[in-house]
Amino acid sequence: MKKGADRVKRVEDKVDGADILAAQMASRIDELKKVREAMRDDVSYLQSQSMKNNLMFTSDPEDNASGNETPEVTELKLRQYFEDDFLMAREFMDSIRFERVHRSPGAPTAGKVRNIVTKFSYFEEREMARKHCKECNTFKDV
Repeated sequence: MKKGADRVKRVEDKVDGADILAAQMASRIDELKKVREAMRDDVSYLQSQSMKNNLMFTSDPEDNASGNETPEVTELKLRQYFEDDFLMAREFMDSIRFERVHRSPGAPTAGKVRNIVTKFSYFEEREMARKHCKECNTFKDV
């Protein structure tokens, strides 16, 4: 009887210890969930900040006869598009600096025009370009 009672006591002690450990783990999981949410918010903020100088242009035809259009060709087309369609001065267009100009991701499809994503080096230049072509509805804020 005494051996049985000792065994029961040890099992009860182990169960109590497991319950305490389970409660500690649940608490730690809650803490980690809060940290994960905070990190998601930080990543979203950083993404929005990195895209604040971007504009997306939607109607400039793509030259994909030789495969994907290179970013250099896309930038030249965009500058020409600004001059021709928005009547921006050549000097102004030459002074604008882009960090990156490229087509939207994905394979080119016949009859479909991929958007041009443009990251301006300076927010002020982005705003001048955006205000200049606001009536045309050929761009989107990213």
